[in-house]
Amino acid sequence: MRLFISIIALVYSLSFSVFAAETDTALTDPNQTLKTLSKQTFTRLESERTKLAEHPEYIKVIINEELLPYFDYKYAAYSVVGANLKNTTAEQRNNFVDAFRTYLVNAYGHILIKYDEQTITILDNNNFKGKKIVNIPVRMRDNNGQVTQLSFKLRKNKKTGEWKVYDVIAEGISMLDTKRTEFGSLIQKQGIDEVIKLLLEKNDEFES
Repeated sequence: MRLFISIIALVYSLSFSVFAAETDTALTDPNQTLKTLSKQTFTRLESERTKLAEHPEYIKVIINEELLPYFDYKYAAYSVVGANLKNTTAEQRNNFVDAFRTYLVNAYGHILIKYDEQTITILDNNNFKGKKIVNIPVRMRDNNGQVTQLSFKLRKNKKTGEWKVYDVIAEGISMLDTKRTEFGSLIQKQGIDEVIKLLLEKNDEFES
């Protein structure tokens, strides 16, 4: 769990440290998706720093409004369930996605409220034509000069044509794979309702 939290800390200090020009191609170009996500969220964090200091829970509003529109959390949630998805009902899937989404908001908020600006280099991947999944490498340098290798995975929605982030890999470790490993065996042994219950309990812990 400590390793996962460390990865999240690296990943989401990254996501809000890049300045980029906003264009109409924000979701039709995966590189621009990542840059727009970064700029908008970082700008919002900076402009509302005073409010966040007085009301830390407001970080969830920023995440919902600035971050999640660029994340395919439903696809990520389904990927965590994996092959077990075929054994679930529509209601169970909806409940899991809702709980997983809230979990992500809480987890991101826990990290971002401690945000400290980093130096980021996004290495554009211009070989995305005709592809459904792309990786975009990113290099993060902290104040001590240490460089962390990151990679954002984005997926193109075949209906809308929009590119959205669904996974982040930090130093070779996938956030999505980590959660799939954590929940996969539990779903197989006890069913998805037990995992939904676990997520709801984790969400309650964040609130307390």
